[in-house]
Amino acid sequence: MTTIKVSTGVLTNVDGSSQFECRDTKVLCAVTGPVEPKARQELPTRLALEVVVRPAKGVPNTREKLMEDRLRAVLTPLIVCSKYPRQLCQITCQILEAGEDEGEFSQKELSCCINAAFLALIDAQLALHSFSSSVSLAVLKESGELVLNPTGDLLKVSLSAHTLALELTDGSKKVANVLLLDSNGDFTDAQLLKVLQVGEQGCLEQAQFMRNFLAAKITDEIVRTKVNDNGN
Repeated sequence: MTTIKVSTGVLTNVDGSSQFECRDTKVLCAVTGPVEPKARQELPTRLALEVVVRPAKGVPNTREKLMEDRLRAVLTPLIVCSKYPRQLCQITCQILEAGEDEGEFSQKELSCCINAAFLALIDAQLALHSFSSSVSLAVLKESGELVLNPTGDLLKVSLSAHTLALELTDGSKKVANVLLLDSNGDFTDAQLLKVLQVGEQGCLEQAQFMRNFLAAKITDEIVRTKVNDNGN
């Protein structure tokens, strides 16, 4: 599996936070909430989501707004929104390193934003229906090879680029739903099918890595709490 780095609880003064790094792309995410919303944001029967994506360079534009829409569409089905009526959850993703040509691509950043936001929601202890994992993929021009989590240089020589996000259940061993399949470029039906097959395997492996990280962190916190209690 592609080398990824994950950490949670990296920020103070927020309810949850995480940092997700995959190859040359790095994203920091903060979650605040549930909190009292402004009147125009309030939904009477469910949690409202405010999603913000900030680029590594410059100010947000329509590119980031599109990423926010994609991110909101992925996260909304995962959260038990009915548990928090008339409340607001603020999710802010700061892209630290894009790892791709921002004028042409956004697949790697979007994938990392999805993973970082999901981990930050767990860190904030919001109720979730299921697990999620996202990967990016590219079909190369010369060879037609399909690359999982490609580098920025490989994206430049690709025929198409894709972001896949899956909802996972049964201990993250079973795919329950395709939350997002965002594709750009030229590709055939056969190539798209292979994107789904390779992407599914990549998401499942990555999800197990994320679960192992979370389990190890929870175990460490339990041990630390017991040591502190015994010390007192």
